[in-house]
Amino acid sequence: MFDQIKGVIFDMDGTLVDSMGVWRKIDEDFILKKGLNILPEVLMERISHLSFNETAEYFKREFQLPESVEEIKADWNSQAKYEYIHHVPLKEYAFELLDTLKNKGIKLALATSSSGEILHETLHARGIHQFFDVLVTTDMAGKTKVEPDVYLLAAKLLELAPQEIAVFEDIPAAMAGARKAGMTVFGVYDSFSADKREEILSTCHVFIHSFSQVLHMIS
Repeated sequence: MFDQIKGVIFDMDGTLVDSMGVWRKIDEDFILKKGLNILPEVLMERISHLSFNETAEYFKREFQLPESVEEIKADWNSQAKYEYIHHVPLKEYAFELLDTLKNKGIKLALATSSSGEILHETLHARGIHQFFDVLVTTDMAGKTKVEPDVYLLAAKLLELAPQEIAVFEDIPAAMAGARKAGMTVFGVYDSFSADKREEILSTCHVFIHSFSQVLHMIS
């Protein structure tokens, strides 16, 4: 399968790093602090595919918060940065896979819905920043991952055709966007999207529980 692949795009949260629990905790704390009338699991369903800025806009609009969008984002960033730097681990075999792909001359990009600030802090803290040729966010693309824009932006910057690229994602909405871009989509198991297994299986081309499976494919 990797014979025709010249580039790989990785999602960050829930794919490369085990971080979804951080955002669940931040959301729960924010709901309690603001006295918002919504269950955390309902909230996650509504915002999982949104960009960082769009999530803040959603909160301000939906709950009529007095804070500005920038103030909401600053609050979340201050809570998340410490956790990402000190506590959020790489998924098992993620480092080995990045290293192997890079050594094989495959171009690497990261496409995330997180903020650029958290993106850079996380990659440096986990020692993987050097592997990536391109870093893009959905805010840069102007569209959520439901649409192909962020993946096509990464492909343009990698100077590769979509059919030459594989994408690794953990949620079905993002997988659908990558498929719209015409790329080969790998669904990556994450406990926070385990309840969407059937949707994931019907959306991705290949489903994996561990990056070790990919290492076997390309060895």
